[in-house]
Amino acid sequence: MTSGKAAGVKSGEGAAERLSPREIRRRQRIELGREQLLETAEGLFAERGYYETNLKDVADICEFSVGSIYSFFDSKDALYLAVLMRRGSGQREELERIAAQRAPAGERLIAMVRAQVEHRRAYPAWAQLHAQMTKIGGRSGAAGVPEVYKDFYAEIVALQAKVIEEGQREGTIRPGDPPALARLCCALLDGFTLMDPVISEEPAGIDAEEFLRFVRETFAVAGEPPGPETLGV
Repeated sequence: MTSGKAAGVKSGEGAAERLSPREIRRRQRIELGREQLLETAEGLFAERGYYETNLKDVADICEFSVGSIYSFFDSKDALYLAVLMRRGSGQREELERIAAQRAPAGERLIAMVRAQVEHRRAYPAWAQLHAQMTKIGGRSGAAGVPEVYKDFYAEIVALQAKVIEEGQREGTIRPGDPPALARLCCALLDGFTLMDPVISEEPAGIDAEEFLRFVRETFAVAGEPPGPETLGV
């Protein structure tokens, strides 16, 4: 039998822990401080790269001491990973929801790409950081991709590969190795992110709808007519 208690629950009881107003305020300050650090670090990592960003930069902008950062994160690497992962879980859950729908696979694939475009537009600094890391050759000053984040990215690729394979069985998605096609689809999305006029400082003459048409035409079976956008994302 374990003697410890879960956070917020009294040991041996099912009732939630009763916190004093002072403790509630303390925890709220801690959470706000952590979010401020993550928000600031996200912008700096995206703008300057991993190696050109140091903890003092983050601390100065947040008006924290460098030492106080270590009360939240063990190291710069830990902060970097937290920045990468905090936007990921919600995106993965949304893609899982779309992949599980009963619509034709081609429509689901486009809906998944659309969801990722919209997610990146909602968090442009994170989107730039992600795309810079994953693009071919990487950006000068970019850190190696943490293993945990590689696993997250592999899950996204695998979800799309599964939908592509289903579309191939339906005869609506072009033939080819599904994981390879899924990786290509992700690479196209990362490339678009780096020139998306909503995100990039160097926009190109293509908007999201044109990009989605391009993805549809690239992965659809030749002669397959464009399908209606029937999935909400």
